[in-house]
Amino acid sequence: MLCDPSHGWDTAFALPGRPDLATLHAMRQLVPILLLLAACATPQERCINDAAAPYRAALKERAEIAKSLARGVDIVTEYETRRVFTRCETKEGGWVPCWDRETYPVTRRIPVDPAALKARDAQLARDLPRLERAAERGAAACLQAFPEADS
Repeated sequence: MLCDPSHGWDTAFALPGRPDLATLHAMRQLVPILLLLAACATPQERCINDAAAPYRAALKERAEIAKSLARGVDIVTEYETRRVFTRCETKEGGWVPCWDRETYPVTRRIPVDPAALKARDAQLARDLPRLERAAERGAAACLQAFPEADS
């Protein structure tokens, strides 16, 4: 029974397949801990990550170029600030009508220049082997500079 009085108030509103409030509270406490653990890479891991960053960036750019060529347009997000009529709190704790500024994301579709994108893709394709070798050399240097401690 969904609203059985023998259950606590937090389970009375639980939906099937959804976590209850106690689970959500526990998850909320675990998130900061997990974020801290994710940020605690070893010096060796950080070094290898930094060494491979240009290679990963080139791969990501090639994937974006392929998407843009397939779509025929680039999708660009710009931010616009608009004046909106809203209500503002007074020093006394009351509310009065007033003008305020809000920033909204605006997505625009911009036609691509296929020739320029293909030229950039060809340049990246030529650069990828060099970037891969540089990443491998950097990773090897990181392994020597920060040997893994045996536990």
